[in-house]
Amino acid sequence: MSTLNKLKYAVLLAICANNAYADDASDARIAKLQKMLEDQQVQMQAIAEELKVLQKKAPAVAAATGGKDEEQEQKWQIDAMSEELKALEQRPTVFVSEKDGIGLKSSNGDFSIKFHGLVQADYRNVDADTINLATANTNITSGWMVRKARPWIEGSLFGWIDYRLTPEFATTTPNVATVSTGTTTVNGSTTLGSPEVIDAFFDAKFKPWLKLRVGKFKPFVGLARLQSDVDGKFVEQSFVTANLLPQRDVGASVFGDVFDSKLSYAIGYSNGVIDGGDQSVALDGNDDKEFTARVFAQPFKGNGTPLAGLGFGIANTSINQRGANTNSGTSQLPSFRSFSQLNFFSYTTTPGQAAFADGRRTRWAPQMYYYYGPFGLMSEYASESQAVTRSTNHQTLDNKAWQATFSYLLTGEDASYSGVKPQQAFNPNGGGWGAWELVGRVSKMTVDDKAFIGTATTRLSNIATSAKTAKAWGLGVNWYLNNYTRFALDYENTSFDGGAAGSLASTTAITKLVDKKTEKAMIGRLQVSF
Repeated sequence: MSTLNKLKYAVLLAICANNAYADDASDARIAKLQKMLEDQQVQMQAIAEELKVLQKKAPAVAAATGGKDEEQEQKWQIDAMSEELKALEQRPTVFVSEKDGIGLKSSNGDFSIKFHGLVQADYRNVDADTINLATANTNITSGWMVRKARPWIEGSLFGWIDYRLTPEFATTTPNVATVSTGTTTVNGSTTLGSPEVIDAFFDAKFKPWLKLRVGKFKPFVGLARLQSDVDGKFVEQSFVTANLLPQRDVGASVFGDVFDSKLSYAIGYSNGVIDGGDQSVALDGNDDKEFTARVFAQPFKGNGTPLAGLGFGIANTSINQRGANTNSGTSQLPSFRSFSQLNFFSYTTTPGQAAFADGRRTRWAPQMYYYYGPFGLMSEYASESQAVTRSTNHQTLDNKAWQATFSYLLTGEDASYSGVKPQQAFNPNGGGWGAWELVGRVSKMTVDDKAFIGTATTRLSNIATSAKTAKAWGLGVNWYLNNYTRFALDYENTSFDGGAAGSLASTTAITKLVDKKTEKAMIGRLQVSF
């Protein structure tokens, strides 16, 4: 076989390898196909080198044969091979990988689109108060539900702009997790089964220390909220994350990393959302906007010492938030919920006489984590000052929450903020058993006593239906079958101060507390993500 024919054969083999990679997405052949792509790159380099040699030899070959026809034929063959090589180099690549999902990228990597998906299917069993709920819901049921159903796309443009778009197709109203009747909808959530946009943003990456994010995204505030939605240790967030800190908002943030990524910062300007809120993509109804700021340090990152997994920081938000007394939908005030997603506290929502946000709201959120070997700890605290008015009663409420989450990997993997990767994937035919993790959490939330004092027409909340304190402890086990699949089983016990019939408050103080029934919730979840 001539040298040129060998080169043609090599090009065709490379193209076939690329096509085989595009057509076969089987997990069992991913490693083989990746090897084929690596071989393709080697072959392309070899072809380029051979072409250089041929181009140098062409005049000598023509002189030796004494014919222009052979020289022209040689030139045509070289030009044809050059065109084949150029086309191969510019051909988009189809990829399937654990890190990047499924997608396409340009030959130089500057343009890409990646397809991902997340499904969480729960079975929930809740034993809770069916009489003294903080909303109109009166019947608690157990059963199956789809908690999240999110396909999403992300990628890059021009090598320095990243983008992400995530819709949510599962039920998004928090209360429907365990409640079958009632019409009250938690402020800031959508109605039963309504699809919504969870993420829609782009990042302009000018420098590692200077990036710009614009769109709808997780504000740079809460430590647990900033984790990937698939990596949380418990199936539901703590009081800190779910009740006081923002979920997502629409706006812009400047952020980046300095000192070899040992210190990160973020400064944001956004519409502002109620506690635990998820801002829609519509125009904000409040003229004032929210400023956010966060710094987070990992001073020992990468030094190989037991302190390498330590990180700590603090975040702040501030806005002049004003609602209206029409109803819960205009009040700009939240309801607070427990692990089961049942409300344990709500502001008064009487039409035309509702409590409403009426002034400055400031949040402070110290936060930290520590990971060492299989052990992990994450802890957060949130303190909020919120101005609230009802009729002639104007108060500045100081609400607080804290949580500490512990984890330990029984199978020896290293714990981290970015999730768990099993050393050996589970195989029903023998071999690996995946990764097994034990988790525990303690948390508490306290609502300011001033929320309950006043007359029947001026008090901000009713102590006979809304608890002033919720204290919870929980245990759970996570089984990571592989990098895509996780089974979780959590139990959480929540006790309350107040919130039941017989609790009383005067115009100056809470005078009697009758505690709401202790809530016991067990949730099992199968999660698949890629």
